[in-house]
Amino acid sequence: MPVPIVATAQLGNHSFPSGFSPVMERKRASFYRENEVGFDDVCDQLRLLSVSTTLGAYIDRKPQTEHVCGDALDTIQILGFQNLDGDTFLHHVIIMEQYDLAVKVIDLLCDTNLLNITNFLRQTPLHLAVITQQTDVVRKLLSAGAQTNVQDHRGETPLHIACRTGASDIVSLLTERLSYQHDLEIRNYDGHKCIHLAVLSNNLDITRILLNSGADINAGDAKSGRTILHWAAEYGKSELVDLILSRKDVDISTQTYDGFTALDLARDTTRLQMLRMFCESS
Repeated sequence: MPVPIVATAQLGNHSFPSGFSPVMERKRASFYRENEVGFDDVCDQLRLLSVSTTLGAYIDRKPQTEHVCGDALDTIQILGFQNLDGDTFLHHVIIMEQYDLAVKVIDLLCDTNLLNITNFLRQTPLHLAVITQQTDVVRKLLSAGAQTNVQDHRGETPLHIACRTGASDIVSLLTERLSYQHDLEIRNYDGHKCIHLAVLSNNLDITRILLNSGADINAGDAKSGRTILHWAAEYGKSELVDLILSRKDVDISTQTYDGFTALDLARDTTRLQMLRMFCESS
């Protein structure tokens, strides 16, 4: 007799995969990682298909005007359940890019803390929407009140990830909804602010967006003290050097922890470019 792939648990009148539980105990690898998908991950996806059908149908037929003490509360409680990896139902539908279902869940959780639940990699649904570059889901989460400054297991906010991966449309959305200047100043666990990641990724558009949003042009990274001008000059990124030197607030004399200026670290071609710009501005 074949063994059923999907095991379910009963909660009231509703059945859900047995992996969904209020118990937050990590027993296996995370469902979502930026690496290869294993057998457990495939099984998780099959389980999700079952819960998507069950909960999706339940959301569809639930009257939107019901009192929160009735079925609406039951639904919200269910949506707050976390599986053994800490993922909620919203984490899963975003990972699987089920946009219509994600929108329904986000509407139910609007302006609640359940939008910001983190899994065991400290990822919120917003982190996953950025990683999978679902701009419309990011927009929907932000409109529903998702926090932008939560840091994951690498110390990265959704904005860090968007800058590192070159998602300029998402960067624009996030900078419009920043918790003011604080988000721009957050460092990941490598000591990088978002502006550092934009330059290290050689992304001119994102660097410009961040600078126009108020990012500190002279901020050094925590490990070496390099500013974005140091990085751009050292790696010979002439367009970035042009952009940075065109800003009136740039300090060309800032030194790394080893005492080097950007000109000291510049490649030969970049050094000539910088010297020419210095002469033109003097």
